[in-house]
Amino acid sequence: MQGSTQVTEKKDSLESAEGETAKPAGPTEPTRQGPPVQLAEEVLNPKGLETLAVVKNSIEKNLLSTGGREDLPWVSIPATDITNFTQKCRDSSELMMDMLHCLFAVDYIEHIELNYILFSIKRDHKLIVKTKLDSENPVINTVTHLWQAAAWYERETHDLFGVVFTGNDDLAPLLLYEGFEGYPGLKSFPLHDYEEY
Repeated sequence: MQGSTQVTEKKDSLESAEGETAKPAGPTEPTRQGPPVQLAEEVLNPKGLETLAVVKNSIEKNLLSTGGREDLPWVSIPATDITNFTQKCRDSSELMMDMLHCLFAVDYIEHIELNYILFSIKRDHKLIVKTKLDSENPVINTVTHLWQAAAWYERETHDLFGVVFTGNDDLAPLLLYEGFEGYPGLKSFPLHDYEEY
């Protein structure tokens, strides 16, 4: 009983010091961010290192950055070099990147990153070419003259992210309907504020 009397006295002294009873904090707004994540180390195997060495030595020495995992190296280049760089990758006798496997965009808010995944059927090499675009005016040259598959990927990227591919005359909507307003791939797009079509 003596312990409960002490708790009551402490509670009464807190109430009188503050003037009113302290209320428990209500639920807080979620931050929508999880705990920090430790990224896996980027380590290329011998095949990936060989591909990256060919790119550095015979295609382009002044890359912005490089990395990769396993047999899939990546290089970062300025957006203005996309046509010249990818054509060299395709035409190089050491690389022979004869297939555009995929093209996708990522919205990092301050910029949009394009990722071109190139593949050589003859040499069994893979390479990701990354480039950054201004999020306010995302414009880059087309690569449809190098790979016809780019026409579909560029239409999709234009549809979802608003990227304009100079030289591609067919950027008609691929996934969205005519007259759709906005670019739903962007983080700024209000996903829950739309009307059913």
